[in-house]
Amino acid sequence: MRMKLSVLKGLSLGALLAAGVASLARAQGAAQFDGQYTGELRLARTFSGDCTEPPFGALYPLTIAGGEVRFPYLPRFATTLRGTIRQDGLFRATARARKGVVQMTGRIQGGNVTASIVSSSCAYTFQTRN
Repeated sequence: MRMKLSVLKGLSLGALLAAGVASLARAQGAAQFDGQYTGELRLARTFSGDCTEPPFGALYPLTIAGGEVRFPYLPRFATTLRGTIRQDGLFRATARARKGVVQMTGRIQGGNVTASIVSSSCAYTFQTRN
């Protein structure tokens, strides 16, 4: 019985160690995108209610640090979208709003960011300026 328990403990420790190493590898892979990206928002669609068209030429920051995405979503809701980025540059960030959830999905490729932001009332696009 002691031998089985010892083997199980060893397997559990090995599984935890492997999961930690895999998690660290994912974070390091996503860290290649760390930085601040600035881009323009454009109103793509209004589903219902009053959607605010961002001022012409206004730039909005998207920050990535340690695999975490942060985007202050100010034109319509005073909130910050938060999420994660994958090693291939795809990301998703969300936040709760009064009338549901706001979700941003996008991709970083070659230093350029393209994304869409969708809420229950509005849809925006986000794109970095070259």
